[in-house]
Amino acid sequence: MLLAIDIGNTTIYMGLVEDDEIVKTFRISTRKDLLSDEYTIKIKEVLETNIELAKIDSVILSSVVPEITEEIEKAINKILGLNVYVLKRDIKVAFNLSEDRFKELGADLIADSAGAIAKYGIPIIVFDMGTATTCSVINENGDFMGCIICPGIKTSMNALIGNASQLSNFNLGNPQKVVGNTTIDCINSGVIYGHSEMIKGLRKRVEEETGKKYKVILTGGNSDYVYNYVDEDIIQDKNLIFYGLNELYKNRN
Repeated sequence: MLLAIDIGNTTIYMGLVEDDEIVKTFRISTRKDLLSDEYTIKIKEVLETNIELAKIDSVILSSVVPEITEEIEKAINKILGLNVYVLKRDIKVAFNLSEDRFKELGADLIADSAGAIAKYGIPIIVFDMGTATTCSVINENGDFMGCIICPGIKTSMNALIGNASQLSNFNLGNPQKVVGNTTIDCINSGVIYGHSEMIKGLRKRVEEETGKKYKVILTGGNSDYVYNYVDEDIIQDKNLIFYGLNELYKNRN
């Protein structure tokens, strides 16, 4: 069984993969101030709650938080006694990517793209909704054309609340209607409908600019907020990154 780990700026997302299927997923908060011993305690507790540790025989890790990558790697080694395959920039991928783009592309976007191609084919657009909302575009030739990066839902919301003293008690939720009557309703409408319309608009602009139609996948921890408000043919796959990490592990050099 493969333990796939994605270290993001907000959470560390872990998934157990067996026979190419996602068995279980779980999250812990990302903390840059913790050392490997502290992460060892947290991760071991979560793993033991979800799986018999002896069943895990391999580990792959992707990270966009280099400050704690090594700490997590050490923690996993202590818990499982396994070497961790850390996703590097020399990984073999199933899409065409220029060297310059490869140098800048985050490990999470590489894994997302690998998972999307393996599971859904090309051409494809992947919206990954986390701390940032990213839009990765892969054309019909398997070329990674580029990416769009926008502030994520909660990042935008927190920026608004942090700069408006009367909004400190706001909690994000589903809007009841577009035009709100209370401050909470107004912000929920602005954040959720605003983000969903952004996704629909970016998709339209990419398709107009390239003259092609794409399958569109919505993934990431914040995708639940907007899934019911985007185009009906958009597919939500919250575990896409684990399918990608599984593919990358199978095809590692």
